[in-house]
Formats: sequence, C-alpha cells, structure tokens
Amino acid sequence: MRRYPALLLLLATALAGAAEPAAAKTTPADLVIKEGVETRIACDHNGGYSKYSGIYHYRVVLPKGYHGDAAKSWPAIFIASPGGNAAMGNMADWIKKHSFIAIMLDESRNGPWDPSVGNFLAANQDASRRFRIGEGRKVCTGFSGGARASSIFVSIGDNFGGVILQGAGVGTLDNGIRGLRGVQIAAIAVTIGKKDPNRGEIAGMVRESQDDRLQVFEFEGGHQWAPKETIERALDYVAAKLPK
Repeated sequence: MRRYPALLLLLATALAGAAEPAAAKTTPADLVIKEGVETRIACDHNGGYSKYSGIYHYRVVLPKGYHGDAAKSWPAIFIASPGGNAAMGNMADWIKKHSFIAIMLDESRNGPWDPSVGNFLAANQDASRRFRIGEGRKVCTGFSGGARASSIFVSIGDNFGGVILQGAGVGTLDNGIRGLRGVQIAAIAVTIGKKDPNRGEIAGMVRESQDDRLQVFEFEGGHQWAPKETIERALDYVAAKLPK
C-alpha cells in the first residue's frame, strides 16, 4: 500500500507528546511473545515525522501457530476505543478463528488528538518490526471516537487494506487532515445501529463517497459497538478484500 509522507510531515507540527516520561523503557525487541496470551508492549515512535517524546502502549494477542512457521506472514487488526485500553470484545472469536494478530491501543481515546495519533504511530511502527504482518493485510477498527481515529490511522499508516468504522464516520485532525481522503484501501465497512444518532453522518458519507468499496452493516440498536453477528459480517467483508 502507498505511504503518505506529506500527511505525516504535517503531523510533525501537531504532535506534542502525551505519554510516559522518556526515561521509561520500551519492551525489548527480542522478547518472545506467547501465542494466545494478551501481552502489553511499551514502544516509542522514532520515525522522524513527529516531534514528541515518551512511551506508548498496546496489547497484542498472537494467533495459534504463529511461532510454528518462521516464513509465514499474518493479517493484523488494530483496535481503538473511545475510552482507551481497547479490547477485542465482540470480535474476539472471529479474530482467533481467522488467525489475525490483534493489536489493541491503550492511550488512544476521546480527547486531544495527540495521544491517539502518537499511540498509533508508535504501535504501528513497533508491530511492523516485531511481527510478521503481511503486505496490505492490516485492518483498523474502533467505535465512536475510536472509529474516527481509525479513519485517520489508515490514512497516515502504511499497508492497510481495510477499515471498519463502528458507530461514527471519519475524523478530522486539528491541522485539517481528514480520514480516508484520497486513501486507496481495498475495503471500507461501517456498522451503525438503527437508533444511533450518528446515522445521519453515515448517510452523508455514503452520498459523498459513491464508492463501491464502502459497505454499511445495520443492526437493531443505538450508539454501541456492533453486535457479534454484525461485526463478524463486516469483518468477513473486509477480510475477503485483503491480499491472500
């Protein structure tokens, strides 16, 4: 997938650092991560695009069989929550069944953009180096503010093939960068409750995009993470569009 260096360079003036003091230590690169067990990783972004210091965190769950074939690459899903400390939730069974690496962001949450973007940049960089993630086989999802953040993440990250926005549309950074604008990813899914007050913006998003990559999955309910059946349908749609 294409990188967007211009967008990342714009972020350099927007990020001010909102993590732990730089004296904190990152997780060793050679740490052996157990399969099927949630492990917390401390990491720092050092790609040269962002002017901030500090340590960010994500939790990872590796699929069964990850260590069995050192040449095999795997799909991965990044998860963001409006309250921080994201979890697999209703997606857990699907993620395990389809052997995705689950990457759950800790500092990304509603509020100022800096901690969310910093958390993603650090986690994306660290996970890409630490784990064997397949080209174009990364997906991002989140609910509400986490959905808006996800639209930004796939716009400034690399190798993303899909995004699932749960309960909200795209986000816009303080410097004007808008999620999904000009980004060529294989699949865009939206899950929305029939009583969700954000339905109007989703309808507007569909009208504006007229994009055959975009699929909306409705469910009976309000402003909430998508129910298990609905999110699994959305995940199936996105996964089918990823490189094999």
